[in-house]
Amino acid sequence: MKKLIVLLIILLVAFVVVERKRVFVRDPLASVTRAGEKVSGEQVYINFYNDVLLEKDDPPMLVMQVQKGQPVGIPTNLRCIHWIACLTDSNPSSVIPLNASIQSMSSKNVHFLDDDGKHWVVTLH
Repeated sequence: MKKLIVLLIILLVAFVVVERKRVFVRDPLASVTRAGEKVSGEQVYINFYNDVLLEKDDPPMLVMQVQKGQPVGIPTNLRCIHWIACLTDSNPSSVIPLNASIQSMSSKNVHFLDDDGKHWVVTLH
């Protein structure tokens, strides 16, 4: 039984290493502000490259992906284990583009403008 568990853990780690661009893991300490006001109920998921996936369960529900070098958009095919991790369909993932633009991305902050022209800041920890 122990060998099976160890094998499954090794396979999971290998999968995450190979698909590190597609696997987004939840950052429970991350914070989101929109137009200078803190957004509550927003879940932040990040991948190895600090691309961001935002999910809001409260109405109006929204899932938005911000990837370096790609348009900000809504992922078309996304599989999630709620509150833990998400997996996109491809690298780069297929999205429905929004009228949004990325301002800057670093390992600690992601700045972008949404389709209403409001400034978003995602602070990663």
